[in-house]
Amino acid sequence: MLSSVLCLAAAFQIGPFYQQKPDYCAVRPLVAVENGETDVLWPVFTCHRDWWRFCYIVNYHSYPQTEDGYQFTILPIWFNGRDPGSGSYAGLFPIYGHHPHIGMMYDFDFALWPLWTHYKMPRGREWLETNTVLFPFISWRSDGAWSLWPFYGVNYQRESDHRYALWPLVTWASYREDRDTAGEGYSWMCLPLYGRVRRAREDQDLWLPPFFSYAKTYAKGSDRRLISKRLRCPWPLVDYESTPSRWRISVWPFYERSINLDYSRGKESSRVTRFGWKLVEIYDDETRVFPFWASSDSHTRLWPFWETEAEGGENGFRHSRFLALFPIRWVPAIDRNWSKFWTFYENWSCPLYTDHSLFWGIIRWRTEK
Repeated sequence: MLSSVLCLAAAFQIGPFYQQKPDYCAVRPLVAVENGETDVLWPVFTCHRDWWRFCYIVNYHSYPQTEDGYQFTILPIWFNGRDPGSGSYAGLFPIYGHHPHIGMMYDFDFALWPLWTHYKMPRGREWLETNTVLFPFISWRSDGAWSLWPFYGVNYQRESDHRYALWPLVTWASYREDRDTAGEGYSWMCLPLYGRVRRAREDQDLWLPPFFSYAKTYAKGSDRRLISKRLRCPWPLVDYESTPSRWRISVWPFYERSINLDYSRGKESSRVTRFGWKLVEIYDDETRVFPFWASSDSHTRLWPFWETEAEGGENGFRHSRFLALFPIRWVPAIDRNWSKFWTFYENWSCPLYTDHSLFWGIIRWRTEK
């Protein structure tokens, strides 16, 4: 039997403007603090134990493992810092600068960019150095690769040599045997007419690339046993593939069916069906109709009205709220700073009871189960 107890608002919440609970305090929309992360007029300013950012343009990050390691940036014009392994560095873009690590590039140097750049990239146990002049027109590397773009260029990789002439109109490559690729062979393409790939474990033909193509992949060994195939006619409208790890057919943007397979056993592990590209998605454990509906065992969303999130399975807790105006699911910064302004009703449910909160806690009651 259900019983209800009407409660008055507690002192830890005053409308949508003030709320306090363990590890959380908010004076909205000015300040919100949760688990050591502080927002001030989010997204204007956010700080944490070892970093802070202002308008996602000015950023500071320290390295807790060192006493003076840090990085400071003002996107996209300025950066400086101290790296534990490289010492101090700085840069004023595009005038001059040195950075120890950006993306996959190490010891990145530039002067009057795009006039000159120099950087290193790891290749196995060695470092590959690259220089560019008037990027991307002139470049050369320590392994002998070079480019006079778009007229002619040579690129060496671990298992292949690539060349182009009047890029992207004519490209060709030769391949050496390698355990992680399709093996020895060659490829070439003449846009927009035809392309071909002939390797030990791959055959592919492309007509009016990239619109029409048919590719086959073979198992290792002399029998060339067919293990996968892919057909595009024309891409991206019709796309079909069958591999040891996936079966997929797509008629874009109307329909897509994808089945993931366990590679070792070949059995189905998951599947998804889509309609209208990604407007409707049906998974094994979830259904989505973007942005209006999403439903799974742990989450239900009817945008912009209702949202429910569960933790801990059948014996865990469930949090529900009305309204749910933000179109993306449970973004922590939005929840801390803004969502309370449109959340008129909430409840927290466990196996024994459900606590209700109406009008930001002005009216509260408990329903026992």
